[in-house]
Amino acid sequence: MVHVATILTILCFSLATFSDASIATARLRTGQSFLIREAENANALAHTVASGPQKMEFTGRNRGKRVDQNGQIVNSENFRLFQNGSVLIKHASPSDAGTYQKDPNPMIRIGDMGYAPPILIIQMHDF
Repeated sequence: MVHVATILTILCFSLATFSDASIATARLRTGQSFLIREAENANALAHTVASGPQKMEFTGRNRGKRVDQNGQIVNSENFRLFQNGSVLIKHASPSDAGTYQKDPNPMIRIGDMGYAPPILIIQMHDF
């Protein structure tokens, strides 16, 4: 029985490590452009930035626009949505730093536990 518990523990740690590998980190400079490819085949790109949670809609009347949690359109001129769901940040700024995830964000399950990690973390650094 001890061997089974050891094997299950090792399996859980390896699955957690493998699933965390799907999270990308980008370190950008102010003014740098960046293509977010991780949102392909999603309905929207949800992101949490300093000003709060926002979502870029890929369909509907707000297609290609960022919308805040109250449904208000946020200035989206710095972003360009491509047909496949990729999003281009034209000129990165400190306000773009934060976590980005697909919407709906697929749940990763490990046994009885499950979580939906972000797909991308953007950090701003002026070297």
